[in-house]
Amino acid sequence: MFGIGLPEFIIIALLVVIVVGPEQLPDVMRKGVAFVREARRHLSEIKDAVDQQTASIKEPLQDIQKEIRNDFAESDLKETDEKSGTDRGDGKS
Repeated sequence: MFGIGLPEFIIIALLVVIVVGPEQLPDVMRKGVAFVREARRHLSEIKDAVDQQTASIKEPLQDIQKEIRNDFAESDLKETDEKSGTDRGDGKS
């Protein structure tokens, strides 16, 4: 999750036991888990808000992207037809 391997996790756990003490460890763990849950919930809300804001921008940009691709495809076909001297027969030469 954070790039923490087993050895690092064991060292952190030992430091917590030494600093907090075994009597207070369950309370500290509960508070830590509650903090992580709350942080995840807030991050999820922020992500949803950002997604909603960008959704209104995304669709018009995709339409513009399609138009640009179509324009390039048509211009490439036109250049190919002009170079080869052929008429495609669809009136777009």
